[in-house]
Amino acid sequence: MNTFVIVVSIVLLAAGSTLGSTQYSSSYTGNTCRDTIPAVLKKNGLTQLLDLVTKAGLADTLSGPGPFTVFAPTDEAFASIDPKTLKIILEDVNLLKDILTYHVVAFEIPPSFLSAIQLVYLLPTVQGSAPVRINVYREKGAITFDPVKTVTVNGALVLRKLKACNGYVYVIDKVLNPKDLMPENDELEIFRQYGLTTVKKIFDIVGFTPVNIFYRPETIFAPTDAAFAALPAGVLDELLADKKRLYTFINTHILSGNQYSRGLECGPVLATSGFTVEVKVTPGGVTYGGANVVIADITNVQGVIHIIDAVILPDTEYPADKKYSY
Repeated sequence: MNTFVIVVSIVLLAAGSTLGSTQYSSSYTGNTCRDTIPAVLKKNGLTQLLDLVTKAGLADTLSGPGPFTVFAPTDEAFASIDPKTLKIILEDVNLLKDILTYHVVAFEIPPSFLSAIQLVYLLPTVQGSAPVRINVYREKGAITFDPVKTVTVNGALVLRKLKACNGYVYVIDKVLNPKDLMPENDELEIFRQYGLTTVKKIFDIVGFTPVNIFYRPETIFAPTDAAFAALPAGVLDELLADKKRLYTFINTHILSGNQYSRGLECGPVLATSGFTVEVKVTPGGVTYGGANVVIADITNVQGVIHIIDAVILPDTEYPADKKYSY
């Protein structure tokens, strides 16, 4: 993760007695419960998260009956946060609580629950202002409830599951950001943050507006401004002057659903324009129609945005010798 956006609005941790009153089953039996969530974190080398939980005063709560589910970033995930941002977080205990409680669900989520999710599920968190988005990916073409291939939480990969006597711990490879699924973090806000002014202009022209977060989730492969500037003279102006062609063009960069990079597979995918686009996934990264994904998995309330370094043009409009996606 390149940056970790600081959340301005702070939601304090609910009192431990309130959390403990949630009526869900757990194997907690008072003094006989030794493998509590903090103990499991320590036993499995999740030392950075344990240290922060202790610093924020949450260790006693997470040692209580719960039950809880914790999405636990690895030490490497914390190390990837910008040092200046991490310093600010560590110096503000309320902000630290806000971030940590976004990784906690106040009931037990067993693996069987995750494997039963068809595609995507939103879970409320102790943080309270935003849910987390659970995506379950199976092999391409597999039917619902076939063995799960990959599970992500806001795009973070679930690496392993750990059982505690008062809940579950799912180890993930990224620190989650409470801002990601807050209502104001829509596609247009992402375009603004990442300087995608040409894509934003196209959305304005075709009349795309932020959709209801419970309707039509979508994944956008958004070209950079530099990618548009690399087009031959006149191509972009032609598109901007023809709203119908522009609509088809931009929809060739959009897939339905929440398609995080962890769930993508090699092969053709159907864009919302009706055209198929080839996806390639290698150890070196992901390409979409030959364009490289340079920033992946930007979560927003409407879905996911991947930033790409080239423009994809529909084949019927621009034959092979005039394609500029490579």
